[in-house]
Amino acid sequence: MKLLFSFILFFIAPYLMANDAPKVEGIWTCSKKDCKVEIYKTGNTYEAKLLWARKELDENGKPKLDKKNPDPAKRNLPVIGGKTLWNAVYNEETHYFENATAYRNGRNFCGKFKLNEDGTLTIIGYICSMNILRFSETWSRVK
Repeated sequence: MKLLFSFILFFIAPYLMANDAPKVEGIWTCSKKDCKVEIYKTGNTYEAKLLWARKELDENGKPKLDKKNPDPAKRNLPVIGGKTLWNAVYNEETHYFENATAYRNGRNFCGKFKLNEDGTLTIIGYICSMNILRFSETWSRVK
């Protein structure tokens, strides 16, 4: 009986205790400190919404409307508060949150992100139709 228990503990337990995704939920500031984004988990995927962005405020300090949205029904909604990222899924092998789709200025982008050892978040994105045109930036956690 002890041998069976030892076998289970040594060989099977690691598979039962799968690696959880790093805790990326929270509020992040973009690399230029000109926006704040909240990342949250929805089911098995991660999403984000824009909380604040300097470029998304008009001359009176009020949120601009999403006039470039491809969906006409959303063009009268403020950009701030809108979903900016969805479908990100954590990959235990690469340690990236992959297959993410992000929205900005009327366009969708594809990409991935990773929590670094220093607590920052590396974002890698590209225009979905052109995987070769990549950009990256590093975000810092606000809370």
